[in-house]
Amino acid sequence: MTRLSAALVRLALAFAILPGVASGAPNGFENHVFNGRAPVTQNGVVTLHVEEGDCSSRKYGDGRGESDCFNGNLRSRIAYRSHANLGQSLEYAFEVMVPAGLRYGGGPNRRSLLEIAEWQRLNTIKNHIHTLHLDSVKGISFDDTRCIPPGAFGSWRSIKVQVKWAAGEDGFLQVICDGKPVIAYRGQTAIPRDCGQPGVFQCVPDLQRVNQPVQFQLGILFRGYGERARRDGLNRAGRMPPAGGFTIQMRNIRVSRIKVR
Repeated sequence: MTRLSAALVRLALAFAILPGVASGAPNGFENHVFNGRAPVTQNGVVTLHVEEGDCSSRKYGDGRGESDCFNGNLRSRIAYRSHANLGQSLEYAFEVMVPAGLRYGGGPNRRSLLEIAEWQRLNTIKNHIHTLHLDSVKGISFDDTRCIPPGAFGSWRSIKVQVKWAAGEDGFLQVICDGKPVIAYRGQTAIPRDCGQPGVFQCVPDLQRVNQPVQFQLGILFRGYGERARRDGLNRAGRMPPAGGFTIQMRNIRVSRIKVR
């Protein structure tokens, strides 16, 4: 993968934080509007924690009448204020600490129900693009690709996602975990390559609106068991948080412009 990365692109990083940064939020972020529990920032470290009951009853406002509490979602996240558009090239970088004692298998779906980062298109439904999933079996995964193994839990680990958002072949995506590229390719990046495949939720090909802005979110979203799951007849197994919930920490968070050659 290192050879592929070198052959594909050389990146000249411009480590200037994008404009639009608001005071009081780490590196231009703000608390997510649907948080069930607010993150805590101290000495540059953001601590994110959720446990049973940490959901928001505020409706999404998209006409479906749904909320996190109805859907069973537990959330403690920060969202970047400046949104990305087609043609922009950005690096999303941060360090994450997952407790060594994490015990959660991921739940019954293809990808873990515990998520710690997401790139999502706004003003739409079913337009989720990429997600970092967390569990104690696979570790941290970028969609289906392992990024950080579970054996690395208990210490700070770095993640960088470099992307040129594009609907054509001039796009680029590279994911670097602890200094090692695990994904690198050129091509369209506005719609994930596996959108619509079995087990890939929140991405419906016919609903994609690539001209809508992309928001970067960091922190915990646990897609658990709520009234909607009960009505759908789903089993609670794997959809309930462990005793004490989930906690992670993040630091050195930044979003920077890059040049893709």
